[in-house]
Amino acid sequence: MAMREEGLPVVRIGVVGTGFGSRVQIPGFLKIPGVEVIAVMSSGRYERAEEVALQFGIGAVCRTYEELLQVPGLHAVTLVSPPYQHHPMSLAAFAAGKHVLCEKPMALNQQEAREMLEAARQNSLLAMIDHEFRYVPARAYAKELISQGWLGQLYTASISMISGSSADPQTRPWGWLFDKAAGGGFLGALGSHYIDGLRNWFGEIAAVSAEIETQVKQRAVPTGQSGEWRKVSADDSFSLHLRFAKGGRGTITVSVVSPFGEGERMEFYGSQGTLIIDNAGHLLGGKVGEDQRLGLLPIPARYSAGLSSDDPRLRPFVTLASDFVAGVRTALKQGGRTDREIAPGFSDGLRVQQILDAARASAESNCWVSLPPS
Repeated sequence: MAMREEGLPVVRIGVVGTGFGSRVQIPGFLKIPGVEVIAVMSSGRYERAEEVALQFGIGAVCRTYEELLQVPGLHAVTLVSPPYQHHPMSLAAFAAGKHVLCEKPMALNQQEAREMLEAARQNSLLAMIDHEFRYVPARAYAKELISQGWLGQLYTASISMISGSSADPQTRPWGWLFDKAAGGGFLGALGSHYIDGLRNWFGEIAAVSAEIETQVKQRAVPTGQSGEWRKVSADDSFSLHLRFAKGGRGTITVSVVSPFGEGERMEFYGSQGTLIIDNAGHLLGGKVGEDQRLGLLPIPARYSAGLSSDDPRLRPFVTLASDFVAGVRTALKQGGRTDREIAPGFSDGLRVQQILDAARASAESNCWVSLPPS
């Protein structure tokens, strides 16, 4: 059941997708006062949508997206669907007068992303991208410190994610995430988050050089029939080299098929100091001229207090979703329309998509690719 708070217009949301949608998004929305999740659908898995609806008390279980958009009283949709569906679903939502929260990566390419942004603006509807990792406590506090000048002039930013989570082609079988045509691949799934984070911390990226690989070439088909395998067409490993418009450089290195990989680490080095976020979510820092050692930086309660969950994505999602709900609520007070964009918005998603496209072009041409001015 939704939380209630007197005086707040109710915001009614439909959810497309029952994976991350049921694990994080629906529970997250229901923790925000004045929000009701009134409809759910799962492409090709109606029984799963029924289970989720029963679990969370959702009234409408829809077989098609068109049916979901017609649910009475619906104000907004959240697209927790594969990337190839984001473009048509967003355009249909805007045509129906619904606000949109879209999963990342935003689209299959920058042309689709640009059309999605233009449709949101033409219809005066709120459109956000679910880059909830901006609000992970250590990352959010790092943003505050960077904005205050902790690093001085950025020299280098390094992000690595080395994991064996997808190393076994049987326990991590074939699905859309391993299908390039569906928008699969970890450059989009993880790289989009890291690119958004670097833009949020250090400003625009001016150029990119990339290597993109598929190390595990085949994966089992999850039908329970032994011996069935399918070719993987999407990446599972990549390295990006970046140049920032304001100076400094960056690297992003990801592999999800490396057994015993130690996870995620972020290191930011500048003329005046250093910040490091380790795999446990600790933030360490050091300042030039002070104690010449890295020390643990306590994260203020404004970033870490409140929600607790077994899923670390819940807290940052609720932070982002609260901004989305507030934007929808403001629009409802103005007749359902708004010219306001709330970050991370579709313009952020478009820029990330341009960088993803540039990275793919670089990998094909084996050279640096410059980005157009934002």
